Amino acid sequence: MPDSGKKGSCRPLLIILVTLQALLVGFATSASADAVIRATYETGDTSSGISGIGLAGCCTYSLTVDSSLARTGSDSLRSDLKYGDTSAGGPRAESDAESITATRFQPGQTYWYGFSVYIPSTWQADTAEDIIFQWHHTKSSCDDPNRSPSMFLEVLPATSTAASLLRLRVNSDPVLCDYQDNASAALSKTSYNLATLTTGVWHDFVFQVNWQYTQTGSIKAWHQTSKATGWTQVLDAENVANTYNDASSTYGYLKWGIYKPAWRDGATAVTERVVWHDNVAAAADSDSGFDDVDPTT
Repeated sequence: MPDSGKKGSCRPLLIILVTLQALLVGFATSASADAVIRATYETGDTSSGISGIGLAGCCTYSLTVDSSLARTGSDSLRSDLKYGDTSAGGPRAESDAESITATRFQPGQTYWYGFSVYIPSTWQADTAEDIIFQWHHTKSSCDDPNRSPSMFLEVLPATSTAASLLRLRVNSDPVLCDYQDNASAALSKTSYNLATLTTGVWHDFVFQVNWQYTQTGSIKAWHQTSKATGWTQVLDAENVANTYNDASSTYGYLKWGIYKPAWRDGATAVTERVVWHDNVAAAADSDSGFDDVDPTT
């Protein structure tokens, strides 16, 4: 057959291309293979099909899967909090991974974290901050009941001299079972401005945290937006404390959604807050940690 030689000559090339394609697909799949959690919401439910994800919302609208907005894929989690809503003892519409043992952290451990959060263009100015991601902590018998998380990411309101910011707040205490209101309390509060708030876009974050209650820890953070892609390292904090000295039975865990602490005391200038989260991931420390939690893959 006149064309048999041409067809035969293409076969090795075809095999090479198919093999290369398989390798590339395998590489893309393995990018998150080491993540201990990755909530993409592509299952269409608020737990993202992951056993152990907790939900704290007062109403049917508090936490819903949204198929009209996503960082990747077709779905994301919409968290909606209205003034007067209360769940788990406070004004919140949040998810958490407390029951997922592999995501819990304690001093001496290093973890990678990644997520995307969407702040809508309808976001209104306010005088009080909004917390959109938390590295919370369980309480031992001697803890202050109102103790803050080890770290949290907040939307800081604009002022007359500064734009609204995405700011990381870090709390630590090296004293075992210390209290915030003790005269001898050693609670340390540190804040890091990570990015100027841009509304109507996805904000992508990756963190690497070495958890320590003494000045031996570290926090690294990278950021980009869906309209200005290209990762920028926005934090490289070495020799810092970033958690609490507690009993060995306590641990930290992840929370994401919207929490408005000021509404515990009364109304502010806004009456509703809505945010979206997608591709929430955590992974133990490794050389591939960034890729394991990258929220854009």
